[in-house]
Amino acid sequence: MSAANHLRKENPVILKGQKITPSQALKYAWWFESFRKKLSTGVWRFSYFKKDGSIREAVGTLCMDLIPEDKRPKGINSEALACADTFCYYDLDAQGWRSFRLDNFIGFVEKVE
Repeated sequence: MSAANHLRKENPVILKGQKITPSQALKYAWWFESFRKKLSTGVWRFSYFKKDGSIREAVGTLCMDLIPEDKRPKGINSEALACADTFCYYDLDAQGWRSFRLDNFIGFVEKVE
């Protein structure tokens, strides 16, 4: 729930330029926790806004079994990858670690088999 604390640490909370209530911040935090769990179980296609404003459609995972051994984080698990305001994931197309700000997330497209 570190994302919840980040999303509600300022009063009022601003997300994408709009004020949100603490209950909305908790809802977003719960949603991102479920997102992290989904990525921990397999490969998902999802979208988010990049810093330059373009849309990035990514194929990523947090499942350590699907990440090449030389690319796996040393001494941490997928829960430790969660930052307060960013989301880290392994991009299977680029074969590297990527991240995006939580408030730039657009949504899931589909689970990749």
